Amino acid sequence: MNYSDIANTLAHDGIDVALPGARQGVCSAPYVVVQDAGTFRYAASAGLCYTLFAVHCYVPLYAYGQLDPLIARVRASLASLAPDLRSAGSLSPHLINDHFRAHQATVHYLLQRKL
Repeated sequence: MNYSDIANTLAHDGIDVALPGARQGVCSAPYVVVQDAGTFRYAASAGLCYTLFAVHCYVPLYAYGQLDPLIARVRASLASLAPDLRSAGSLSPHLINDHFRAHQATVHYLLQRKL
């Protein structure tokens, strides 16, 4: 499993997915960006590591009420990839992204694999 599998699953479930850096300008509709946030070795386990994926969720400034439903849709969609992909249990604070004129929150997921 990799970035493409996550992005394709979200897109298949009707979520607008953009590549990192592909969107420019003002956010005009809800969308997500999937980002590989690095691979880390388990300290207590030889030969195992996990890759952290960040799913950045964006909604227009005038549509703050759509942010939590978008996050819920992301979580429901990615639940289909369990047990390989699992939630890291973290959600960033809801922020205002001035560059895109959007509300933003990030959900993190973990993928365990061998080194």
